[in-house]
Amino acid sequence: MLKGFKDDDRPPDPRCLESREMPATFLRFESPREQVAFPYASLIKVEMARDETALELSFVTHRVSVTGRKLAEIYHSVTDVQARLVRVVSNEFAGNPAVPTYRALVHGIRIDALDAEERRKQ
Repeated sequence: MLKGFKDDDRPPDPRCLESREMPATFLRFESPREQVAFPYASLIKVEMARDETALELSFVTHRVSVTGRKLAEIYHSVTDVQARLVRVVSNEFAGNPAVPTYRALVHGIRIDALDAEERRKQ
């Protein structure tokens, strides 16, 4: 239980990020349409917009674009190889003002396969 909160008063957790202290082998992405996992070994670059609303992860064969708010939490968890799962926020949390504003909130995930020319450029 969080200090200072009763169980009923605890702010809801949108659970857009699951992480652990030990390094993860795969990074999973979940949206209403798909579930995909990529090995961390194929991650070659992570970029985040200054306003923390967009995150781009470049893997050897795919590009993953994540949009939302406060994505620095995810950025740091990925760069520390601790993120296990990034998921789109469920509808019950999407417009809920009780969701803590300091937590990452993922609105969308787009996964694009790179063609042969794009892979050579990386």
